[in-house]
Amino acid sequence: MIASLPEYLEERARFKNTEQQLNQEVNGEFVLYWMRTAVRTDENPALDTARLIASESNLPLLIYHSISEHYVFASDRHHTFMFEGARDVQQQMVDLGLCYAFHLSKEGHREKHLVSLANRARCVVTEEMPTDPAKRFLDILASRTSTPIICADTACIAPMKLLNKAYTRAFEFRDATKHLHQERLRKEWPAVKVSNLSFDIESLPFVPLDLQNECIPDLVSQCQIDHSIGPVADTVGGSTAGYQRWDNFKGQRLRKYAKQRNNALLDGVSRMSAYLHYGMVSPFRIAREAAEIKSGSADKYLDELLVWRELAYTFCFHRTDHDQWTAIPTWAQQTLESHSDDARPQLYSWEELARGETNDALWNAAQQSLLRQGELHNNVRMTWGKAILSWTRSPQEALSMMLDLNHRYA
Repeated sequence: MIASLPEYLEERARFKNTEQQLNQEVNGEFVLYWMRTAVRTDENPALDTARLIASESNLPLLIYHSISEHYVFASDRHHTFMFEGARDVQQQMVDLGLCYAFHLSKEGHREKHLVSLANRARCVVTEEMPTDPAKRFLDILASRTSTPIICADTACIAPMKLLNKAYTRAFEFRDATKHLHQERLRKEWPAVKVSNLSFDIESLPFVPLDLQNECIPDLVSQCQIDHSIGPVADTVGGSTAGYQRWDNFKGQRLRKYAKQRNNALLDGVSRMSAYLHYGMVSPFRIAREAAEIKSGSADKYLDELLVWRELAYTFCFHRTDHDQWTAIPTWAQQTLESHSDDARPQLYSWEELARGETNDALWNAAQQSLLRQGELHNNVRMTWGKAILSWTRSPQEALSMMLDLNHRYA
């Protein structure tokens, strides 16, 4: 299946495990695209891969997208943003004539349909995402089905699987990926020109939710999640809002990015992280459009997007312990542990830190911004993170606290 893909997709795709690769000739009723972290139709390698495999197999294509109540830190904030993205992509699928089925886990609708759909499929295509909860959910599916699962890298211009190790230094990663980035930035993303067979929606074990006619706050209220963390009103989810934000930044502030990006008092950054994280906008398009500008500021923005961001993805891809203490470089562990016994004049509880109730006014302001706006300016984030070391009993506890506060609110 992978070998028959065009090169620009083949270099991004891999089988989840060897056993499934050997089992790739199984029969099936349809090809299943399990949409998770590339919630868009434009320049989406996973969707393109699924469409081409379905066409080659002469089978219908089903796009299955669900939102679970059981991911860590599930809250109104995360749920609302994902709902808004799903509403956008659902309409985009209709415009393309593709069958998109959305399922929401809530009261009376908590059945688990993914495994049964996977068992009926010729293959499952999904996104390559090396971090939890996406990685954990994929591992669970792979343990419960013998259907081949193909992961497609939808996040990085330099495909993660083409890099042979986890890099910890930006200059090394920059050198290793320079030719990969240059080759791909010069190319427009090819359009998939196939007509996929329609899927019989009546054969689904559930009734798909039509998000165009649903009230998102009402849906969120029906889910068993943390309702104390509200949505961010000025960061609406979805491709439409994401590209509007990108176009505004590109047209008005990108030319000043190199000079203004480090000043948290200025509106000098793109604020595209949420849309990139959830795959609601194409990093290929954003990188290509930034590269076309050819300026020092555009080059700096590309360095952040292609080097620093993709270094992190590739690190996680090659290090299963990426969110653990052991992933920190040895020299850094030694330095941190050598100061473990330093005096801590003040220790704060999770509650005090989460509410921004320390004796540091700047830190409190940063945490309050995270609580309300769901984001921190990059320079402020570094200051915010370092301070936690002096307020916790050990560097390991500090790391755990940083991960909690960031993932819960950002």
